[in-house]
Amino acid sequence: MPAEDAAFGSFERKWLEANPEQATVAVFLAPDQRRRASAFGTFVHELEQSTFGVREPQVATVKLNWWRQELVAAAAGTSRHPVARELFDDERARTVPVASWSNLIDGALAQLDVGAASTLEDLISALAAFYRPVASLEAALVAGDAAQDDANARLWSYSHLLHSIGAQPDHERAIPLALLARHGVARSALAEPGSQRTALLRDYLGMMQAEIDAALARAPSASLGRRVRARLDRELATKARDATDPAATLAAHPGQRRWRSLWLSWREARHLARSAPLKKRLK
Repeated sequence: MPAEDAAFGSFERKWLEANPEQATVAVFLAPDQRRRASAFGTFVHELEQSTFGVREPQVATVKLNWWRQELVAAAAGTSRHPVARELFDDERARTVPVASWSNLIDGALAQLDVGAASTLEDLISALAAFYRPVASLEAALVAGDAAQDDANARLWSYSHLLHSIGAQPDHERAIPLALLARHGVARSALAEPGSQRTALLRDYLGMMQAEIDAALARAPSASLGRRVRARLDRELATKARDATDPAATLAAHPGQRRWRSLWLSWREARHLARSAPLKKRLK
């Protein structure tokens, strides 16, 4: 294996560890689609780690500004990072305006200044600064209809929130203030299991279920990987809502759903294949 492929492979494995269903999604993609989806997914995962996974805002700012410079270099054919090289080795990525990549970094940097949100809609609006450009780039590179970018961005956002709740239920940006007030729960109380936390999370997960359903209905042309992840997120929200400890269920590794991922990938691939001729006829 060439050194460049091995270097990218180490980053790709981190993406697949966080999103194991994408390994089964890849089975239903053509080779060029598979490579493009993998490069883009790995790239977004790296940005998410820099944006949401770094505690010190100054360090995150440095990392994200470095990515901005790297994207400009990649567009000019002089990239250094193996993920950027893999991504921009694709012709579609090279045709995307540099401003679109810059907008993505701007949206990531904006997340560093966002505090607690009052409502779920406020929370989604704040996340949209980052995930809306992600959805737009995904439509241009992988699949989708630009008219569905808003719904697609919501699917990205709900997935991020479910992961955040599972990793740290008391995270400042994971749960809206209005929900805490409705249940009379202090955010610090979410760090420990209890009846109040369970009731609040069940309420929140019910909201998530409805929101994911609505976004899926509005994004019939979202990429195969995004629709499969959304279906799994919906099922995880349902399972956690019914569990004795919803937070513990959310924290369970998604790799436990491997066979379910395979079946959903097959079903969603058929859905996209059936809808493609219709879209052609409507043009």
